[in-house]
Amino acid sequence: MPNPDVVAYLRQFINKFPVDALRRQLQQEGVPDADFDEALKFVLRTPIPKESAPGKAGSIFLVAGIALVLAVAFIAFSRKESPPPDRHPRQTEDGAYLGRSGYVIRLPEGYAAYPDFKDQQKTIELVHFAKRGTDPTNFIHEGLFGQLGIVRLEVEPSRFTESPHPVDALNRFVDNMMQVRGETFNKKALQVSSLKGVQVTVESPFQRTEAYILGEKVVYVFNAGQDDEIFREIVMSLRETVSEM
Repeated sequence: MPNPDVVAYLRQFINKFPVDALRRQLQQEGVPDADFDEALKFVLRTPIPKESAPGKAGSIFLVAGIALVLAVAFIAFSRKESPPPDRHPRQTEDGAYLGRSGYVIRLPEGYAAYPDFKDQQKTIELVHFAKRGTDPTNFIHEGLFGQLGIVRLEVEPSRFTESPHPVDALNRFVDNMMQVRGETFNKKALQVSSLKGVQVTVESPFQRTEAYILGEKVVYVFNAGQDDEIFREIVMSLRETVSEM
C-alpha cells in the first residue's frame, strides 16, 4: 500500500506544481523514490477531491511546501533556458530503437521512442513508445496508455542472473508483487526470440498488461493499457544485440 502521508501530500499539490518539483522536494525530506512512485500512481488512478482540507499529513509537509515554491520557481526558469533533451523522440532510419544497454526494439509505423532514466543513478532505463507528436506529459498517466497507444519499457539490472532457475524465480517474484498490491491477474509464459519471460494481465483494480522478460544481464518490463497489436508488435520485436550476434 502507498504511504498515506505521501498520498495526501500529492493530492494537495499535484495540480499546483510540476511532478518533478514534488519529487525533488520529497527526496530532500527523505522520501524514497519507490514510495513517491507508488503514491503517484495511486493518486493518478483515483479521483482527486476539488478541495483538500489540510490534515495530519498536510501538517507533516508544511515546511516542505514553503521550500517547494522556491524550488518550482527555479525549475521553471531552468526549463525555459534548457529543455530536457530526453523528451525528444529518437528513432533510427530503419524504424528501430537501440537501447542504452544494448537491445533493439522495432517500432510500429508512426511511432517513436522517448528515452529517459527512472533514477538519478541512471541504472534503470525508462523508454516510452508512442505515436509521434504525443505530449510527453501524458507518460505519467498510466490510465491514458490504452487510449493513446503508449507502451512503457523499464530496463534494469537483473536480480535473477544468479538463480539456478531464473524463470521460476521471475514467476515467484511476479506472484509475490501482485499479491502485495492486492491485484487480480492472469499470467502466462512468454517467449520472445531466445528470451523467456511471463506476461501478466491485470483485471482489477486497474486493468493493464505487463510483460517481464529475462535478458542476459537485465530484466525488461513492458507496461500497456491492454494486450493489443501495438503492444505485441513492440514486445515481440525485442532483440538483444549481444546475444543475437
